[in-house]
Amino acid sequence: MTLSVHWKGGETGMADYFFAAAGFLIAFPAVAFFFFFTVFTRLYKDPSKGFSRAADCTTFLLLPAVPAVVEAFTGYQTGFYLAMAVIVFALYMTYRERKTEHDFEIGPLLRKIWRLLFLILSAAYLAASVIGTGVMIADYIGR
Repeated sequence: MTLSVHWKGGETGMADYFFAAAGFLIAFPAVAFFFFFTVFTRLYKDPSKGFSRAADCTTFLLLPAVPAVVEAFTGYQTGFYLAMAVIVFALYMTYRERKTEHDFEIGPLLRKIWRLLFLILSAAYLAASVIGTGVMIADYIGR
């Protein structure tokens, strides 16, 4: 059963284009990162602030992208485990922050967690993509 949305009498709806664009950005978050980096760097006129904002936006795309890449190459669904790992990571970072500073602010802590998640998820996405592609190529050549 498929759900189709029609936009002004057309066969292909606007929602279809939106979902296709979202799927592309989730499949290739590096494209989204470079787009956001360009926009925010020109907006703020500061490459470091542009990088930070682009990383923040791209983290939203990396959260579903990493399990999608792992599932595409291995067939294992890892979304639940990733969600649990993110929660445990956030709890650990909060505990660590509370241990070192007794009076801490939530905003900077959440920003720190979010940006570390960007680095971790980027590395996981890259590793899953490279290893998965290598395995697929080796499997293809081995036939």
